Amino acid sequence: MKLKGVGFFEANIEKLLLGLMVAVAAGVVVMQFAVQPNMVRVGNQTLLPERAFDPVEQRARERDAQMSAANLDLGDKIANAREQERVLAGIEQRVMGSVSPRPEILALGRPVEIENTAGDQATDVQYAVVIPQAPTRPVVAAYAGTIDPAVVAGNEALAMLVGPTQPYDLASVTVEVMFDGTQLEERFRSSASGDLRAMPFNWWRSVEALGLQLERQELLPDGRWSNDTIIDGLPGEQSLYAMLLEDAAQGGLTREQLADDARQAYADARLFRRPMPLPTIAGQLWKPPAEALAERKATGGADQRQQAERALQQRAALLREIERDRQQLGDTGGQRDPGRDTGPRGPGGREPPPSDDRRTAPLRRMIEEKERRLAQLDQDILGLGYDPQTGEALAVTFFEDTGTDSRLLEASQVRLWAHDATAEPGKTYRYRTRLAINNPFFGREPVLVESQRALASKPVVFSEPSAWSDATVVSPKVTFFLASANDGRSGGLGPTEPTATVEIFTFYYGYYRRSTATLRPGDMLSTMADMPDGLRLPALAASPDGPDGRPGEGESRIVGTRPGETGEGQGGELVPARIRAAMDMFLVDVTVEPTTGEGLGERTSRAVAYFAPTAGTGLYRRVVGEDRQGLLYQMVSSSADEGQRQGQPRASIQVGPTPGSRDRREPTETSAPTGGGKLGGGGGG
Repeated sequence: MKLKGVGFFEANIEKLLLGLMVAVAAGVVVMQFAVQPNMVRVGNQTLLPERAFDPVEQRARERDAQMSAANLDLGDKIANAREQERVLAGIEQRVMGSVSPRPEILALGRPVEIENTAGDQATDVQYAVVIPQAPTRPVVAAYAGTIDPAVVAGNEALAMLVGPTQPYDLASVTVEVMFDGTQLEERFRSSASGDLRAMPFNWWRSVEALGLQLERQELLPDGRWSNDTIIDGLPGEQSLYAMLLEDAAQGGLTREQLADDARQAYADARLFRRPMPLPTIAGQLWKPPAEALAERKATGGADQRQQAERALQQRAALLREIERDRQQLGDTGGQRDPGRDTGPRGPGGREPPPSDDRRTAPLRRMIEEKERRLAQLDQDILGLGYDPQTGEALAVTFFEDTGTDSRLLEASQVRLWAHDATAEPGKTYRYRTRLAINNPFFGREPVLVESQRALASKPVVFSEPSAWSDATVVSPKVTFFLASANDGRSGGLGPTEPTATVEIFTFYYGYYRRSTATLRPGDMLSTMADMPDGLRLPALAASPDGPDGRPGEGESRIVGTRPGETGEGQGGELVPARIRAAMDMFLVDVTVEPTTGEGLGERTSRAVAYFAPTAGTGLYRRVVGEDRQGLLYQMVSSSADEGQRQGQPRASIQVGPTPGSRDRREPTETSAPTGGGKLGGGGGG
């Protein structure tokens, strides 16, 4: 039934719209498959969906081919990278380098240490413990001399050692070693192992040498070595590391103070690494063991004075030969008349040889050769310390330490020595050493695990011990040598009592004093030794700068004459004209022993004397002709000869402050205050 008033379009609008939409959808579907399929855009290409990964695959093949190519050229890229590194290094240098273009700038105060706070916070980390390696095998030399009384006056421990009266004679030993600081630095850098981490750089970078500890053993009569004795400095002069250990034990040392003392130990390296011995006013001049032993080796063990005497004798003989040759030259007419000859003269005022005189030319050449030998002898005698014209000793020269020291960890050859002033005369010792350094762990308990906090308790760490030195005999106070002996049976008037003539040497006022005695069995070794005329002991003058009228520290105020001067009242008291030379020993007997001669069937004999101590047991056997051949006799005999020429006491030489000679907190003039260290600006130790 047709609706009234409703048109066709109005009545079918829904159907028409539905049909249109179906037609559009069908067209789209037909276009997808009939006109053009779906496309994907990759880079600047439009591809089917199934070809979308082709460009990526192609690019990967190209990269693989480049990486596999044999002629791969990276030169340009490497050059660019190096150029970038150079530019970055230049920027870093400008940022981190010195502001001033000068090589050095004046320090305006104590340098600031920047701690590695990150390292100090690592409380759960265990660090490797580094023990310094051992120093080299020690070189040892023994010495003897008379100590400056000004030093004894201010040192109670030394006064107890040398006795209450002058001369203050003392025997001592110096021990010298070398240490490789660069090897210790490598130990710090490469100490990490397993779960143990290497210490942070700022912990150990300021490690320095605080001194050398000596360990001594004595040779016992049965051939064994005694227990160890530790030597920590000279009498009354405590070493730096011993002071630090004491202060830490009393709770009076902080990590900052230890760092100040380590810096001062480097600033005064010559004082702490190579302290000078006690100052002397008479006797053997001190030289470091290396120089002293090298000098003895160069002379074959003979004494310097004996070498000079032999050279002087050769010089005198050569002068006589030259004089005879010159007289012979004059007898043959080789010398010209000075009144007629005004021509030039040769070197040294000698006349040039006449070219036409064949008879005198060989003699002139002989004279010139002997004069060259004479000039060389003069140089040798000067090198031994004597005047070739007079034969007298030249002015004394003292050892001066002029070496330049680097920081401990930067030097491969660190020279160190220490002294033993408690060695007993006549005894035999051996030594080994340990180097003391400041402990990098000290004062860092808060940043260490509990199991390692004990490492931070002591401010000093000692190195591994060195090897033991060779055995060294300390200069004896009194010794004797057999000069001659007779068993009493070879006399023309029949048997007589045996006798023995001995030389007894006793050390007094810096030198050995020689005396001779003829003994019979049962006689004690006792006699008197002559002293030089007019020899005086030193007297100390009052000093307004010194406490209780004593001289100021480090300098002897000696009132006395100097060598070559005379006069009463110009010094201390005169030494005795004669002193006693005695030993607790007596002559037992003298015998004659047969020996085999060099020729076949030849037999000779030699006298042998036997001595025994008054206390104890045993016999001492001495052979005539052999007893005075050793180095000990050469040493004491030369000392006795030099002692006969002894003048007044020489002025003692003090190179730098003596360790312990002043308050260690007192600053030096050349050091800026360091803010609370135990040494302050220098001194003690």
